[in-house]
Amino acid sequence: MSLFDLTGRVALVTGASSGLGARFAEVLAKQGANVVIAARRLERLEEKAKKIESLGVECLPVKCDITKEEEVVSAVSEAISRFGKVDILVNNAGLAIGGKAENVLGKDFKSVLDVNINGVFYMAREVGKNMIENNYGRIINIASAYGAVGNKFSPTIAYHTSKGAVIN
Repeated sequence: MSLFDLTGRVALVTGASSGLGARFAEVLAKQGANVVIAARRLERLEEKAKKIESLGVECLPVKCDITKEEEVVSAVSEAISRFGKVDILVNNAGLAIGGKAENVLGKDFKSVLDVNINGVFYMAREVGKNMIENNYGRIINIASAYGAVGNKFSPTIAYHTSKGAVIN
């Protein structure tokens, strides 16, 4: 039974080479959406694209490091060139580097924030331009309960900070 029909819609999923991103892309495809899958590892995306296309939809794998604005602009442009639009963005790509606050290196803290905050913004901004133009769009930013609460068991201060920003 179909919970919702996305036939004719185009979804872009970041961090789609594995884990939740790959699963989100498959579920959207099962509901009829054509899917653009984006991540840093193109070879892994190409494998996922074959699986998604076996569901009867089109799938475009796009190499994209969401921390690089020019790659985000290029990826979104490629998606729009292929499908004419992006209706749904799932901002899923994320990074977590563990460690207690007093031990986390500044460069690691910045890396997590760059992916989990800046990358989310860059992608939403670029896809959002097309959504505004088309007067339709849905952006789903994946956060975490750790963005709302502290956690002594998994010391990942940068991850908690970044997901709090996404929630807000």
